[in-house]
Amino acid sequence: MKKILLVLFGFALFFSAGQVSETQTKSDNAQSQQDKDRPKIIALKSGEPDELTYDAGTVKFLASSADTNGAWSLVELTEKPGYKTRLHRHIYTDEAYYVLEGVLTAKIADKTYELPAGSYILIPHGTPHAQGNLGKVPVRVLLTMTPGGFEGSFKDRAELIKTVKPDDPNFIKMREQMMTKGKYDREYLGDWNTQK
Repeated sequence: MKKILLVLFGFALFFSAGQVSETQTKSDNAQSQQDKDRPKIIALKSGEPDELTYDAGTVKFLASSADTNGAWSLVELTEKPGYKTRLHRHIYTDEAYYVLEGVLTAKIADKTYELPAGSYILIPHGTPHAQGNLGKVPVRVLLTMTPGGFEGSFKDRAELIKTVKPDDPNFIKMREQMMTKGKYDREYLGDWNTQK
């Protein structure tokens, strides 16, 4: 009887140790998956990162989709006077602009917003809109895109102007091809007539 009890006790110990080990492994796997999904720590000093020139001005990539596991991205844009987008919408991407310098103009439906430094606007996905710099001095903004991914279009535009200048008759067509190839979340809806 003692032998049977010892054998049963040994089995119980063996199986409980296996369960603890299995539970610990599951916990470790869950923790490593959780760590994998966490955004990276981003700490940038003044002047970092380098800015890239693109057809509308310059762009700095402060937080990329890769940094946040696709959750969001943040860029600093400086748009030259006279730049404006066409009317468009993003099916999945929310855009939030915070104006640092100059005046950003945003057209949403039948309303036009003049947004000086210190202003903020959120443009939810699916909302037809256009934005740009209709003033005479550069406008500098922080643009947050949720989810991330669309920031890649600015990198592609920076690469494009290395070989084709914006005044080239083929530039717009090539930029459209780049947007399609990159599968960026943008649907053009028409021109934005800014005449008053």
